[in-house]
Amino acid sequence: MSKLVVALVGAAIALTALAREPSFREFAAVQESLRHLPPNMRFYELERRGFRNRQADVPLSDSVELRMAGKWGAGPSVKVTGRDSLVFLSRGSEVVAIDFSDTANSRVLSHIQVMGVVSRSVLVGNRLYVGSTDSDPKYIDAFDVSDAANPMRLGSVRTHLYDIDAHDSLVYAIDKESLKVFSFADPAHPRMVGACRDSGYDISVCNGYAYLGDRWGLYVVDVTNPTNPHRIGSWGTDIISVKARGSICCATTDSPSNPGVLRFTVLDVRAPSSPTPVGSLDSCGAYDVHLDGQFAFLSGYYIFNEFRILDISDSTRPHHIGTVATPDQNFGVWANPTEDRAYVADCLGGLIVIGTANLNAPVVRDTLLRAGIAYGVCVQAGFAYVADDGVGLKVLDATVPSLLHEVGSLDSTRDMVAQSVAVADSFAYMSWGPSRPWLRSISISDPTRLVKAGGVGTFDYPAGLVVRDTLLYVAQPYRFQIVSIARPRQPFLVGSCVIQDAGADFVLKDSLAYVAAMYLTIINVSKPDSPRVISSGLSAVSGLDVVDTIAYLAFDGLRTASVANPAAPYLLDSVSVTDFITDVAVMDTLAVLSGRKLYVFSVADPRNIRLLGTWTAPGWAYRLLCEPPYIYAACWDGGVCILETTQTGISEPAAPRGRASPVVLPSVTASSVRVVLPEGGCAGGLKLFDATGKEVMRVISAGPGGPETGLVQTVDLAGLPVGVYVLRGRVGGETMTAKVIKTSRR
Repeated sequence: MSKLVVALVGAAIALTALAREPSFREFAAVQESLRHLPPNMRFYELERRGFRNRQADVPLSDSVELRMAGKWGAGPSVKVTGRDSLVFLSRGSEVVAIDFSDTANSRVLSHIQVMGVVSRSVLVGNRLYVGSTDSDPKYIDAFDVSDAANPMRLGSVRTHLYDIDAHDSLVYAIDKESLKVFSFADPAHPRMVGACRDSGYDISVCNGYAYLGDRWGLYVVDVTNPTNPHRIGSWGTDIISVKARGSICCATTDSPSNPGVLRFTVLDVRAPSSPTPVGSLDSCGAYDVHLDGQFAFLSGYYIFNEFRILDISDSTRPHHIGTVATPDQNFGVWANPTEDRAYVADCLGGLIVIGTANLNAPVVRDTLLRAGIAYGVCVQAGFAYVADDGVGLKVLDATVPSLLHEVGSLDSTRDMVAQSVAVADSFAYMSWGPSRPWLRSISISDPTRLVKAGGVGTFDYPAGLVVRDTLLYVAQPYRFQIVSIARPRQPFLVGSCVIQDAGADFVLKDSLAYVAAMYLTIINVSKPDSPRVISSGLSAVSGLDVVDTIAYLAFDGLRTASVANPAAPYLLDSVSVTDFITDVAVMDTLAVLSGRKLYVFSVADPRNIRLLGTWTAPGWAYRLLCEPPYIYAACWDGGVCILETTQTGISEPAAPRGRASPVVLPSVTASSVRVVLPEGGCAGGLKLFDATGKEVMRVISAGPGGPETGLVQTVDLAGLPVGVYVLRGRVGGETMTAKVIKTSRR
């Protein structure tokens, strides 16, 4: 991953041990170093190291008028569950329902969105319980999935959690301090019925007993009376995972004296107060275990990218019978032996379908729904382009924010550094890795079929990118560079200068680049072949925005600075929040900061900053993009959110997107599209042109009056060749355009 992050890991852990406030970069380094852990264990470790207690003085309830306009909740896959041919994959801040009844053609039925990173989802009959963490507050949500294509939210309860299990209408949640039991008998009004002070990060409930996995040991809690849960037994230390069924409990343990040496142990729990190990297998373990009949299906841990099958018919002598490698780290597993299939939640690899007809030689049958970490996002012509770290570039159709969905992607090698993306015309530019060149250009003329176009070997991976005309400006560790993209397939380095620290976010205004490189670094780029630093000061900057002569700086809060004289910027005001802030974006008189929450400040007077309120993000909001009236937030594990606000301080652009062009639905099609004419008068002639500018179709004839705006016009493209088309004409007295992509597939 990021060289900066890797270099900081050791220092971050050491500094955390000291009794002082850790910085954002220390937090990021530790977060990155724990990426190999599933969310429940990662959040446990972050809190144990003191990185999740910085929001004590931030209101728990949101207090600003930010509304979710759309969400793409894809992120790393963590858990999987199902029934028969219906599978539910927990990934990022969503659970995806998939129908595998047709083994040759799986069907995605729905994307169930939640407001936090999903730790686990549990299917009980037709009810799906989803435990989400990483947001503040955390939730357990209940959904009716009797019609999995149209899931219905039944209710939710707010609670801190790492992991959940459920039986009937009871949901059991654990965190670092307690086990809580919630009743969803009335799902619209769930309530806590019991609790006890036993903690852990993995839970399995069986026959009235809860088995909790914790770094200190395996705890057995009697929950036969849910109003009075209480511990009755314990066993071992350093528990990685637990799974109970019938009279046995399977546990994976790690040894602090021999790191990496694991043991899979079968415990006899016929006497739950005295768990007794009866059999074990060395150098074997899992983040998750599914028990079915005489077999145990294991995902990950000992060898991160291996799926294993164990025979436990003789619990005193469990033995390995089959294995197969998967693309990435396995975090979850569910199996359906009657259909000879197992399903693995593979961190960046998505859902891995494994054929188990021959248990001694399982084989990977399919891989779908790959997604990684949303680091950055940019928008052009109704499409959102996401730098999806660990996977590649994702393209979302954002024409209608409430219907935000993926239409294309370009996958690369795992563990790639994809921290930034910029788009201009028919090309996207993004950071790449681990193989050189670090900077790549990608053809996006057809967003459903992205193609690598070219590349250039920059000094290091780009952490920030901005396009202007035929130049691409690049911020990266300790260097700022300018690349010519006059020929996007043959980019080349034009100029470069050294900066004091790792460049990340930056803003380009006229002939100046304002770079967040731990210091506010201002660079004169009037001569692209020889950019030069004219000032570097005002330390601790993780993100910034610049409006007129005011710079808005993010780190542990918001600071405003005058840059009227770029050679000597000076502070105007500052407000701190107890959070790790990564970016800031300004719209009119409001500044929005990204962190565990989004923080909205009034900056009507830059010398008197005022916090107006907060909004809970699904996961850590890493980068922000403001294009009024929308705010696009890249939310790390939680995907991408599109927000809008009714705050009076925010104004729409001079040519609002709703009036600037007709809306084409869908914008990528193999057959027909619907053209929704915008408000503002009658429509004159609308014509369709191909990429060469040749008219290929008259969509609406020019005539007296024309059709009313707001009407829907269906346009059949079936007879046209595959390619990019432009719809152009006059609506309400203005010339308007919209892009249409004709593909060969629906």
